[in-house]
Amino acid sequence: MNAPLQMANLRGGYGDADVLFDVSIDLGDREIVVIVGPNGAGKSTAMKAIFGLLKVRDGSIVFDGQDITGWSPDRVVQAGISYVPQVSNIFSEMTVHENLEMGAFLRKGNFSSAYERVYQLFPDLKNKRKAIAGSLSGGQRQMVAMGRALMLQPRVLLLDEPTAGLSPKYMEQIFQISRDVRDTGVSILLVEQHAKQALAFADRGYVLAAGRNRFEGKGSELLADRAMAEMFLGG
Repeated sequence: MNAPLQMANLRGGYGDADVLFDVSIDLGDREIVVIVGPNGAGKSTAMKAIFGLLKVRDGSIVFDGQDITGWSPDRVVQAGISYVPQVSNIFSEMTVHENLEMGAFLRKGNFSSAYERVYQLFPDLKNKRKAIAGSLSGGQRQMVAMGRALMLQPRVLLLDEPTAGLSPKYMEQIFQISRDVRDTGVSILLVEQHAKQALAFADRGYVLAAGRNRFEGKGSELLADRAMAEMFLGG
């Protein structure tokens, strides 16, 4: 498998406390991979490790053949990885279009093609480009956050709990948009609390527990695994 992003045997956490213990995750080209597991499993921590937001004590993170372990977030962004955190992921007092402008802060030249690409992926936003982002619904705010991250035209998009607090309608819409983004050539790694729905839509999945790999495989295979379902999906 062509894997632009590889996390191998990672150990790390916050301060002196480790949260991840020998975690390994691969993200293939034009692939959607989901990380699921119980609260405190290390799902979001793994995402933050990739983006340079915590201390890595052992293991490696390789992107497009280059070791980016311990890189600062700005270097990670410039390399081609964008990250959408679960909270505080938009500029609430700015318009939708101004949020997208902020997403292009590292780009040079004309951004018109990038705007058009984002508005094609998120038609709801095109109709609300002058609206204040904080006035939008939860699902639309998540679209703003994703759209801003895509303004840099990344190779990899990291999404941390993109459907948290959303209605089933918007959850399915975010999943469908993620597929559309994948089809444009962007690989997506996401953390999800809705494990069954996420595994059904993703190409592959990883199940973490207590900061360690427990299960991995195709989404459909994990859903059909009785032991995994009983332990992490409620049977």
